[in-house]
Amino acid sequence: MRAVWTAAATRHPHVLEDRGHDTIVRVGQADRFWSDFYHHALTARWSRFLYWSIAFYVGINVVFALAYMAVGSQVSGARGGDFLDYFFFSVQTLSTVGYGVMAPVGRTANLLATTEVLGGMMINAVATGLVFARFSRPRARIMFSKRAVIINDNTTPHLDVRVANCRRSPILSADIEFSLARLIPQPDGHVTREFDSLPLRQSHIPVLRFACLPVHVIDAASPLHGVTLEMLRAEEAEIIVTITGTDEASGQSVFARTAYGFDRMLYDHHFVDIINTNPDGSITVDYTRFDDLEKCA
Repeated sequence: MRAVWTAAATRHPHVLEDRGHDTIVRVGQADRFWSDFYHHALTARWSRFLYWSIAFYVGINVVFALAYMAVGSQVSGARGGDFLDYFFFSVQTLSTVGYGVMAPVGRTANLLATTEVLGGMMINAVATGLVFARFSRPRARIMFSKRAVIINDNTTPHLDVRVANCRRSPILSADIEFSLARLIPQPDGHVTREFDSLPLRQSHIPVLRFACLPVHVIDAASPLHGVTLEMLRAEEAEIIVTITGTDEASGQSVFARTAYGFDRMLYDHHFVDIINTNPDGSITVDYTRFDDLEKCA
């Protein structure tokens, strides 16, 4: 077994490792933004969400400012031909602020203002809901070790990773799962990705407060038993780790995942202890040593 895990590291890309949704090209499946607007707005990165929100806000005010300019004298208090006056009037109308310095006085301007106020109420409601949903969306602050390790324990090797809860509130009823993902050639010549479950010594943790070390024993029943690193390279294999549970503070279900290619495996090392009990009974968790490893004696 030692020869299997001490070979040179592979450089194959990890197909399932989380690299963002934008790296996947879907052929024959149109991704229409407006038909799934809520999901796009909810899952977009904050930078992109803010950029498009600002662009849309400025754009709609520019459109209405040009419309107010077209009716000119029907907006009292605005200097004729001054685009910024009409733009700021549009901003005040869209947000229903209405300072009173500028106001519509003609039928056309009042019709435009009515339309903008109605649209502004809906836009503000949608924007408020999206921002709230993005802030309130449950996320697990879970740390995964940068490497997985293979350790011989009484001549039986086992696979370990370190998982930590970074929040003050514990995760209740946490379930951890290891899976081996491989590209398997089929008799017809096609290649399919198959998943094999890697049973853990303890896959269910009632309360995850700090950190834990899920362990998969590589015994005769393990899909990794007798497998060489060359075979894993050819199959672009990786270990997928998922964890689900319930956040005690919010009562919401949380989920986190990561993947380890076999270039991130280290043989004959173990994780250093990061949890210490102080003389006064308090507990110190040293996350600065979370990824620290020591060679086994």
